[in-house]
Amino acid sequence: MEKVILILLSAPLMIYSAHVLIWEYDTLDIFYDPVLAESIDCPHWLKKALFDNGHTLEIYPYLPIDLTPYDVVFVTLGWFRC
Repeated sequence: MEKVILILLSAPLMIYSAHVLIWEYDTLDIFYDPVLAESIDCPHWLKKALFDNGHTLEIYPYLPIDLTPYDVVFVTLGWFRC
């Protein structure tokens, strides 16, 4: 019974598709991913997760003045390297 209630409560979240903005602050920051064997940018895995879950997104190297069309805004500032 508890599982059924949990599924019913989370159903609207699974159906809802958010319009997302990703502000890629440092577009020149590229990192070699040995798992993929290619170079990727900062929002690579974020983009993949959003696309896989059915969200629409836009990526800009600048922060737009008007953020009202977006449900969520992600800011990628670069990679942390030791």
